[in-house]
Amino acid sequence: MRVRVKILSDGTREQVVDVPEGSTYEELLGSLHINPEVVIVFCSGIPVPLDERVAPDDIDILRVVTGGNR
Repeated sequence: MRVRVKILSDGTREQVVDVPEGSTYEELLGSLHINPEVVIVFCSGIPVPLDERVAPDDIDILRVVTGGNR
């Protein structure tokens, strides 16, 4: 299955990715070499669990930044 992915981290990068049918979002992140602990995945603007199957909709991957002043 071919999906369009937008990665939002230090700018925006878009790419089209081929993933096997039945793949999870966690497997998609692995194929992109993205640590699943530092991102939130959105499908059509809605956050999705990483163990959910990839849908052929628009996928946005947002890097989460934590920390701050002490």
